[in-house]
Amino acid sequence: MIKTTLALSAALLLASFATAKADLTIGDPAPSLSHVTWLKGDKVEKFEKGKIYVVEFWATWCGPCKENIPNLTLLAKKYAGKVSISGIDIWETTDKRDTTFAKRVDAFVKAEGEKMDYNVGVDDLSSGTANSWMKASGEGGIPMSFVIGKDGRIAWMGHAQGLDEVLGQVVADKFDVAGAKDRRTTELEAIRPVQEAMAAKQFAKALSLIDKIVAKRPNMERFYTYDRYNALAHINLAKAKSMSASLIKESGGEIGLYQMMSSVYASQTDLSQDAYRFGMTLIQEALAKKDREYLFLSMASAVSKALHQRTEAIDYAKQAVTAAQANSHAPAPFVEFLKRNLEALEASKG
Repeated sequence: MIKTTLALSAALLLASFATAKADLTIGDPAPSLSHVTWLKGDKVEKFEKGKIYVVEFWATWCGPCKENIPNLTLLAKKYAGKVSISGIDIWETTDKRDTTFAKRVDAFVKAEGEKMDYNVGVDDLSSGTANSWMKASGEGGIPMSFVIGKDGRIAWMGHAQGLDEVLGQVVADKFDVAGAKDRRTTELEAIRPVQEAMAAKQFAKALSLIDKIVAKRPNMERFYTYDRYNALAHINLAKAKSMSASLIKESGGEIGLYQMMSSVYASQTDLSQDAYRFGMTLIQEALAKKDREYLFLSMASAVSKALHQRTEAIDYAKQAVTAAQANSHAPAPFVEFLKRNLEALEASKG
C-alpha cells in the first residue's frame, strides 16, 4: 500500500533508471565533489579513509527531496561523529545562463535553518557533480543517496527509505557490500528492458515484461507503478481506470498519487481523447484537495490543449501562473516556465 508521497515518489524514481550503461556502481571509488559550492556545514573536499559519508542529491523544486530533509537531520544527529552527511543540490536550473540559482538555493537553506542541520552544497552550471555521480551511475531521479564506506568506495546507493538501516550496518561494519552490488545489478537488469520497451512505445511488451518480472519477484511490483499505469493509459483505458481506483483507495487519496497519474495525461501526446478526458477528471479531483494547485492547473492546461480546447488551456495556464506566484513553495524556475508556457499558448493559432 502506498502511504506517503515520499514512498510513492521513491518507487517511481527507482523505476526510472536510465537506459544508458551505468559506469559507476557499488564497490567503485567515490567520485569527487570538486564542482560543489558549499553553503552550510563542513566542506567535504575528499573522502578520508576510515570515515563514513552520505551524499544525497536533491533540488529545491523536488517535493520528496524536501520531505526527506528532516530525516537527514535526524540521521546526522543520530550518527554525529560517526557519519558525515551532505546534501548536494543538482539540476536546479536548465538555463545555462542562470547565474543566480546558487543564491536561490542558499536562501532556501537559510530559511530551513536548524531543520536542515547537515552539510549542504550546490552543483555548478556545468552539472559536473551530477554527471560524475548521477549520470555515471545511470540514475535519473532524486532524491538519491550514496553511502561511502571507510575504504572510500561506494557501499550503497538508493533512495531515502533504506538509508537508516544501511547506515546502522555500515557503522557497525556489518554491511554486505557485495550483496548490495548484486541486488542493484539484478534490479538494473530487471528494470532496463521495461524502460527500453516504454521508450519504444511497445506498451504491450512492457506490460508483459513487468508481469513476468513481478511473477518471479513480487517485491518489484512497486517499482513499476508508473510504467504499468502509463502503458495501460495508452492501450487499455478501462484497466487504467481500474488501476486508478485501486491506487486511490490504497493511498487514501494521497495528493502525490494524483500528481503521478495526472502527469501521464499531461505529458503524453499520443493518448486517446477518452484518455485525456479521464485524465481531466483526475486533475479536477486533485484540485478539489487545494494542494499543489499550480501543478494541477498547469497539467489541466496541458490536457485541455490535448483536447483541442485552446481557450480552456489558456485559462488554466493563467490560473497556474497566478497560483504559483502566490505559493512560496513554487520554485522560481518553474514559475518562469509557467509564464513561458502561457505566452506560447497565447501566441499559438487556433
